[in-house]
Amino acid sequence: MPGRTCPLQPGARIMSLGTWLAAALAALPACAGGEGRDDVSGAAAPGPTAPASTGTDATGTAATEPDSTTDAPPTSTDDASSSSTTDGADDPPLVCDPLTTCGVQCVDLMTDPANCGKCGISCVIPRATAACSAGQCALGECDDGWFDCDEDADNGCEQQLAPGQMCGLVCKPDKPEACNVFDDDCDGQCDEGGLPGCRVGVHRSSSPTLGHLYTTDAAEAMSGDFTPEALNFYYLYSAPGTGLVPFYRCLKPNGRRFYTTSGTCENAATLEGPLGHIATDPQCGPTPLFRLYSDGNHFYTTSEAERDNAVAMYGYQYEAVAGYVWSGP
Repeated sequence: MPGRTCPLQPGARIMSLGTWLAAALAALPACAGGEGRDDVSGAAAPGPTAPASTGTDATGTAATEPDSTTDAPPTSTDDASSSSTTDGADDPPLVCDPLTTCGVQCVDLMTDPANCGKCGISCVIPRATAACSAGQCALGECDDGWFDCDEDADNGCEQQLAPGQMCGLVCKPDKPEACNVFDDDCDGQCDEGGLPGCRVGVHRSSSPTLGHLYTTDAAEAMSGDFTPEALNFYYLYSAPGTGLVPFYRCLKPNGRRFYTTSGTCENAATLEGPLGHIATDPQCGPTPLFRLYSDGNHFYTTSEAERDNAVAMYGYQYEAVAGYVWSGP
């Protein structure tokens, strides 16, 4: 059978070239097989649209091939959040109460020498281990052979001493006075301010029968026929200290007393006990205590004028400085 063409059907409207080509291509199978007319007017019925991958079997029926798509790649079952975060980012916050959080540590700012008073404040003490006390850097222990003689943490253990050697006392303007026969606050005086129990007052009395009496007991100074001449005439230390020795009270066979640093009362009297502690050298601004003797009676004074008058007017013999005492507590 000769091939035939499929001209445009009557009444068809003029289309653009692109639209026309698409319609012509779609009508080719119907033109080739003589099919596609569904009415007497000869209008061409549109043919079925073929799938993208189709074939024709022996009867001419279009057969659709099965999809040849491949399986989608497997989806990872890992937790995306765990792979997208760094280790520790989701850790709970550090709770340190009542301590303080410093970085990733819980610290006590009152006692931690690496964080003393504030986070990151590290204590360094020369020639010593560092400590922290009440939030302030402090000295722990000195290195071997080194000593903290001035009690100043800023310069650490500043003195190197030989075995058995002791620190000397060092004064500081803001250092409180202690009962130690030393000028702790550098003001030229020692142990001033009436430190409790540091120095004790010695009262002076006289008796027409028993001569002069020196006692720390005011009641004794007014007992019998004793008449007080001066209460708190001078002061002695109540306890031993550097440069101090006991000042003994001794009872002589005649009932009168004398005072000496000799523990045997110079083998001339009976020991009654220490009156207090007297200095053997002039330290911390003391006053010399002059000792005189006349006809079985000892006399003691801190006044040079009274000493000289006793020699000139009353026949006393000046013997020596018995020791050094203080004019105030």
